[in-house]
Amino acid sequence: MCCCGKPTINGEPGYKWNQPDGPASVHPVNPPPLENGDALLFDEPGRCGPGLDSHCHHYRLVKNCGISLLYQHGGGNGRIRISSTSTLLEAFGALDSNARYWIFNAIYHAQDDAASDARDRERATWQRAAAQKRIKTRKLPARGTVKVWIEAEASSDPGPVID
Repeated sequence: MCCCGKPTINGEPGYKWNQPDGPASVHPVNPPPLENGDALLFDEPGRCGPGLDSHCHHYRLVKNCGISLLYQHGGGNGRIRISSTSTLLEAFGALDSNARYWIFNAIYHAQDDAASDARDRERATWQRAAAQKRIKTRKLPARGTVKVWIEAEASSDPGPVID
């Protein structure tokens, strides 16, 4: 639990973890790596705020064939492609560092939640198909691959009633 006492940005003194009366330290800055061709637009290290603890997340906005939000946290790092409009960049530029950081944090968590929901739905589809023995495979030796698909569920609807 963050016990900084006041909002603290990683790399600045004042960080306290789980010891409100303990000594303040400096949380290290841990940025996501840039790839070849990335032009750094904004760099927002982790921080805390009133009732919020996000010291473990570091965000960077880069331009490289579009705009991407890079992230680094305890689980690793990644890249989220976002809009490449100049209007968006102007809006981010007009924000102060804290507002920009919390918007990057909201974008990251929205994308992460959507990906998790999509994985859960896909997993449920395959589990249901496996239980119903509807997963089919076909070897394609000429291509050196295997085709895998789910057959449609047998309809329990008898169709239209014709008098």
